[in-house]
Amino acid sequence: MINRKMKQLALAVGVALGGMGLLPSAEAVSVSADNLGQVLIFPYYTVRGGWNTLLGVTNTSDRVVAVKVRFHEALNSRDVFDFNIILSPWDIWTGWLAEGGNGPVLSTTDLSCTVGAIPAGGQPFTTTAYTASGTDDGGPTTVDRLREGYVEMIMMGAAVANTTNPLAAGAIHKNGAAPTGCGALTAAFTSPTGLPSLQAAFPEYIPSPLKGTFALVNASPGKGFNAVGLPTALNNFRTTPFMTLQLPPSGNVPFTSSGYEPTLAAATTTGVYYNASTDLPVPGAPSGAAAVSSALSVSSVLNEWSRRDNPGAGWSTLTDWVVTFPTKAFYADQNTSVYGGWGPPGQRQGLPQGVAPFTETFTEGQSCDQVNLRIYDREEQPAPISAFSPWVTPQLCYEANVLTFNQGALLASPNASSISYPTSFLFGWMSIDFTTPLPAIGFAITSRDSGNALLSEAALYDHSYIRPIR
Repeated sequence: MINRKMKQLALAVGVALGGMGLLPSAEAVSVSADNLGQVLIFPYYTVRGGWNTLLGVTNTSDRVVAVKVRFHEALNSRDVFDFNIILSPWDIWTGWLAEGGNGPVLSTTDLSCTVGAIPAGGQPFTTTAYTASGTDDGGPTTVDRLREGYVEMIMMGAAVANTTNPLAAGAIHKNGAAPTGCGALTAAFTSPTGLPSLQAAFPEYIPSPLKGTFALVNASPGKGFNAVGLPTALNNFRTTPFMTLQLPPSGNVPFTSSGYEPTLAAATTTGVYYNASTDLPVPGAPSGAAAVSSALSVSSVLNEWSRRDNPGAGWSTLTDWVVTFPTKAFYADQNTSVYGGWGPPGQRQGLPQGVAPFTETFTEGQSCDQVNLRIYDREEQPAPISAFSPWVTPQLCYEANVLTFNQGALLASPNASSISYPTSFLFGWMSIDFTTPLPAIGFAITSRDSGNALLSEAALYDHSYIRPIR
């Protein structure tokens, strides 16, 4: 099998020899095999049922790196909070989400520069994205909609560590102390005339400096769960910086310069995944949201499950699956407000044409894609599905979907679909097969509980995928 270094060399040689018809450019957005990227997609956050979500991002480079962080609610991917982090060379930023009584609150004790600044008491999320005038998508309008979703982090630009530019230099920690230039950075990001100075401060777009981690932690009585995972990382998302202001669009701030950019539609390279049969790249769309969809495209999602409610046998188990479609809003949410997937007409770049590969636009609180499920126990016996509630047929209807097994409900999501099958099936694996390949990521989370203090744990297991064969 050709290793990744050899594949990259083959791509470069193919381009040098003019073989563009046979091989895609070496600069093509793809899922990182090394968990480092220019973009990180965290497939799920939640503050339901006693869960907290911990997030971390590491700058593994010797550059100062500006990163856009965007939180999306689970149903229709509306942006419920975003901000910028300016990371020193080798820096880590960490934060956590907890229930604040009126939805999630983001907190941090980190000293890295952020714009906007996270208050000492935490930053609440807002319902504005689906309650403001012109944003109605037919979904719920309560704060409860904020309580689960997913997160993306996108590199905006970078600067050399020995930069003489005061904005970039001001973000660097000195002897572990807080950077001295956070105020100047905030002023630049929040001034309608600040963009040229930010573009001058962060002129580079470097290869894959970001590493992420996340954890779902539940300290509720009798639980004590701590399940740790990694985000999906994308390489070669862009070749040039995309610095934007942390301001809404206005007469002085064009949409493409506002805080609503960059998004996953900002990719400037061809989307690529690797064919498992040949280990060769399969190119897709040339840029934009469709390129990221190409890079994430899968035909099937596979993982294990466990559902045993029998403490007398040693322990009880629960499994939930998360399946997230990070680019679905660009197809399904055709609202033309600044919060819609399509954004104001003619202003958001990189948008796909039409709904395909998804099936429906988001209306009345859902956008459903029918799937086929194959469930097996550990002795490869198929488990007959007796119900898939609340839907008649198996389908995934949101941006971030939760599946439970026989009403397991580990993540306490009211939007979860439950797969029902004979209780004699206790453990096994499952495949979700898409009628048309879709851009999907996610994980399974399983808890094991002995009913006493001896065993109470949870663990995350990344999904495996079957890619389309083209």
